[in-house]
Amino acid sequence: MADETMEALVLRSTLIRTAIAGVAVLGLAGCGGGGDQLGDSNAGSTTAPAEVKSITVGSADFSESQLLAEIYGQALAAKGIEVKKKPNIGNRETYMAAIKDGSVDLVPEYTGAALAYFDKNSTETSEDGAYDALKKAVSPGLEILDKSPAADEDTIVVTKATADKYSLKSLADLKGKDLVAGGSSEFKVRSAGLKGLKEKYDVDFKNYLTLDAGGPLSQKALLDNKIQVTNLFTTQSIIKDEGLVQLEDPENILPPNNVVPLIRTDHKSDAIAATLNAVSAKLTTDDLTDMVKRIDVGKESADAVAKDWLSKNPLS
Repeated sequence: MADETMEALVLRSTLIRTAIAGVAVLGLAGCGGGGDQLGDSNAGSTTAPAEVKSITVGSADFSESQLLAEIYGQALAAKGIEVKKKPNIGNRETYMAAIKDGSVDLVPEYTGAALAYFDKNSTETSEDGAYDALKKAVSPGLEILDKSPAADEDTIVVTKATADKYSLKSLADLKGKDLVAGGSSEFKVRSAGLKGLKEKYDVDFKNYLTLDAGGPLSQKALLDNKIQVTNLFTTQSIIKDEGLVQLEDPENILPPNNVVPLIRTDHKSDAIAATLNAVSAKLTTDDLTDMVKRIDVGKESADAVAKDWLSKNPLS
């Protein structure tokens, strides 16, 4: 009787331990697949869901990015998606961290600049080459959707007076000139900036003033001749309005920059992708140039300008 009781107790104890272990394994499996972070374990889902009901759209710290985020957000909201906005996050390094950790799910990007971020060794200089390389280079859990024909290229500019004084037509002509450059902190260190100018053209500057990314500080300093060289963007109306000279770039340190949505795979449904791709297909460089001028010069809100563009360009 005692031996039978002991055997029963042992058997019952073994069954209990097995059941507990099974529950623990199920619990770990449930925890492992639900994280939003891409981190070292790439925990974010890499499978596109059948339906996404809400999405958080972020933007960089300049007006064109905020405009594009508004267009994306309003287009998705019109399709019944709940849209949360996180505008003006910061520079590329900052908003990339946000999309990787799941703070945002979607941001507007530019092909060449994003490629340089994900693959610092890329040498692609064509539109299609940069786009194809970017699709392969993005971090696991992120995807690039269709590129738009709309593009906003980096450009390095001088005033006509400076161009005439120093006979400047190309970036190569900056070599050996006693000039002051200025712009964003990123322009000082990126390949599409002073780093590339030094490596490809052997250009040095007398001084560098850290100002802003093609914004009012850099523009005023250039027009006031406090700096002679800066980085602007080809959709900025000041280039044409002030007769600025865009220096040619035979060594291609300035990459092609077509507008493209960057999205987390776990927030990319077929409906969301179709809507964003429709936006990309309709957007043009002229559209961007006109809309950015309305915001930067006309002081209209990005929200209102985006709404107006969408009303004139129905996505069906």
